[in-house]
Amino acid sequence: MIDVDRPDVDRPAKMQAIADSAREALAALQIPYLNIRADDNLCSSVTISGSLDAQPWPNGIFQNSRHFQFSITPKGRYYTPGDKVTVELNGGYYTLGKFRKSTGPADKALARVAAWITDQQGNQE
Repeated sequence: MIDVDRPDVDRPAKMQAIADSAREALAALQIPYLNIRADDNLCSSVTISGSLDAQPWPNGIFQNSRHFQFSITPKGRYYTPGDKVTVELNGGYYTLGKFRKSTGPADKALARVAAWITDQQGNQE
């Protein structure tokens, strides 16, 4: 049985627009390592992973760098353009600052992520 209302069936990912906006917004920050991934398979989401340190990392392990991982998810299971999204910092290096989880329009969520990264780049060891 196929659920025809699923956004991932024979259609591009709806969260891809947010991922593309994130690439544009974060490209100017010149982050040494950045990976942005959109997914609409089981639930809509965008994952932004990055490191403030250039490779090679100690022992070649991403988590040994000053890393971060953000998750952007819609309020419901699937995203429709214009919905509010929730952004939260899922994980990061222990010396990086805190990020308060928030819900709002996608452009404001991306602006908060960019501001946090800029702040962390200014506080480099």
